[in-house]
Amino acid sequence: MIARLFGPVDFYGRPRPVLALHCYIIQAGAFAVAAYLFLSWDFSSLALLPPDAFTRAARPLLFSYWRTPWFYYTTFQFIYDFVPSPSVQMLHLLQMVTLGALFSGLLGIWPRAAAWIALLTGSHLVGRFLLAGDTMDASTTVMLSMLLLVAIFPTRAYYRLGRKLEPLALSETFHAPVFILLLYMDAYYFYSGLNKITDWGFGWFLDARLDLFSIAAIEQSLFVSTWSTALWLSSLLSNATLATVVAFLVFILELCAPIALFLPRLSPFFLMFFAAMHLSIYLSHSYGYWTNTAADFMLLPYTLIVAWLMGLRPAKPGGDKPAADAS
Repeated sequence: MIARLFGPVDFYGRPRPVLALHCYIIQAGAFAVAAYLFLSWDFSSLALLPPDAFTRAARPLLFSYWRTPWFYYTTFQFIYDFVPSPSVQMLHLLQMVTLGALFSGLLGIWPRAAAWIALLTGSHLVGRFLLAGDTMDASTTVMLSMLLLVAIFPTRAYYRLGRKLEPLALSETFHAPVFILLLYMDAYYFYSGLNKITDWGFGWFLDARLDLFSIAAIEQSLFVSTWSTALWLSSLLSNATLATVVAFLVFILELCAPIALFLPRLSPFFLMFFAAMHLSIYLSHSYGYWTNTAADFMLLPYTLIVAWLMGLRPAKPGGDKPAADAS
């Protein structure tokens, strides 16, 4: 019955031939999104905060979750227990090093080293910001995770300046990065739905009242012109019935996201729904989850798309050659 409706059950974790093009897209997308974010941020204000602003006493909400936040160690914040806090000049230098590494990786110049440098310096800046801001930005976490993924790419999966590009090379070598990112994003959405149950219960979508957020966005736009970039969408979502239906769809599809790992044919549907969800949040509330949206587009089945465009049958798990090789 399931196979008839949605195609055969086929766990995507099984190695299968994937085009190098897909890894190229992930590499370019991860570096480009990270560069956009680091170009948008200004960390200099962190140097103006007193040292006490980064302690448990000043951040009770953050420290209530962990005795010591995990990123205190993974982003090397502990070094300031031994050395002075960074100055404005040092923060600017770290940001410039991060941006230099990101543009280097985007251009294909030493992409592995660029990913590691950007990850280490960028996560240090982000960790400093999170420690001072008493909050966790989910999109930033996705961005750093994508940089980590690129840093551990198989050597053949990179596009490099000075090396011949082979976007149509088909091999199981390129499968792991795509699978890991799909697994990560499916887990990301699933745990978002699970948190709604943990924090509120199965009736979350009935009590979410997304219509009130839309009404508030319309009211705010009367005073701040950039608050809502599409008043027509905010007006549409201010309908309580429609807002409840949308909340229900978000809730159910988040919980069902892991299905995409076992029914790959449904994966594009889930990905485009979540991308549309992020876009609607931006259009109605001017709050952009661009990293998540980019990751959703990076995970489209490009191997199947190219095979369809070239008139080839899709490759099957268990080999490095397409079922019908044009060569």
